[in-house]
Amino acid sequence: MAVPNTSLVSVAEVDDNHLKDLSATYPGTKVYKDWRVMLDKEAKNLDAVVIGTPDHMHAPIAMNAMQAGLQIYCEKPLTRTVYEARKLREYAEANELVTQLGNQNSQGDPNQTTVQVLRDGLLGAVTEIHCMQQKTWGSMDPLEPPSAPPPGLDWDLWLGVRPERPFVAEEFHPRMWRSRLGFGCGNLGDMGCHIFHPWYLGLDLDAPETIESFGPSGVNDESWPTEVRVRWEIPGSKVSGGKRIKVTWHDGGQMPPEYVLKAIGGIQNLTRSGSVIIGEQGVLVSPHGMSGKVRLFNGGKEAKEAVQQLTGPGDHHGNFAAAVRDENGGKPPLCHWGYSGRMAEAVLLGTYSVRVPGVKLQWDTSNLRFTNSEAANALVREPYRKGWEFAGL
Repeated sequence: MAVPNTSLVSVAEVDDNHLKDLSATYPGTKVYKDWRVMLDKEAKNLDAVVIGTPDHMHAPIAMNAMQAGLQIYCEKPLTRTVYEARKLREYAEANELVTQLGNQNSQGDPNQTTVQVLRDGLLGAVTEIHCMQQKTWGSMDPLEPPSAPPPGLDWDLWLGVRPERPFVAEEFHPRMWRSRLGFGCGNLGDMGCHIFHPWYLGLDLDAPETIESFGPSGVNDESWPTEVRVRWEIPGSKVSGGKRIKVTWHDGGQMPPEYVLKAIGGIQNLTRSGSVIIGEQGVLVSPHGMSGKVRLFNGGKEAKEAVQQLTGPGDHHGNFAAAVRDENGGKPPLCHWGYSGRMAEAVLLGTYSVRVPGVKLQWDTSNLRFTNSEAANALVREPYRKGWEFAGL
């Protein structure tokens, strides 16, 4: 709502406790509990919809809103499954809708600088990328016994497309859903699109061919593990130099191998959240965030000619609103789904490998399936519960 000349017409929210201050701040805004009712009654009054629910409800809300002709801003990782991400992207592209993934930091200085360095080819052919993220969005503890939902929460609406299950206090709603398999995508799903963005866009990459997890699986069939290490093999592009790129994700305090640290002059130069991008002519340290210095290394020493640090526009929501208003000459938002939907698929494929550890999964992107694992294929598209089926999904 910080974007100028923007009105909050209506809000759908399943928990009355989250609406306490809304009417005071936006007295003219209509409030609904069920998003389906809101879209039915308000679609004609709307230009765009912003989706900030748990991951499992992104796809049905986005698809229904697009079918009503609305433009969509949706939080990362876009969807919970690869099938949903593909369907949303294809529908948006076929109907020429304005879309934006909630990668706010893509508008920041380090992201903008990294994209330009890679497009300028300063690293030569890129062969390896290591991504670091120190969060531990997971749980190694079993769930507590069920309890009654708090007053004001419509638990059935919160569950939406997922199977019925009892409420558990301090889990799922309002914050811990990312840690549990049925609703979120763990730390990799939460932060992967942020960390992947600058090099996925800068190198013009597409679908990976293989994905493999080297970390532990979850403690049970409810939870994401707290330490994840995943490796993708992605075909190179013309921009990247054409060589196959190995991408490794390290989270929960894990570090890249010693040769990577040596290439950047030691662990003191490693970003705790971001990427180390290795090329044949240099190594780039790209921090995640809205600010920070992008650094170029050669032979373990920082390059004498410093990287030109760009200043990003900073306003991700404004970037979306300008496209909705057709104020940018027809240019799509920075993280439109034609690009970011593909990136989100790559991230989600990594989450599947976490659930099928120790198998080098072979991905056939054209047919939306793994060629060597039926266990992983079962995760690509998961059924919605009876009564929650939606056209297009």
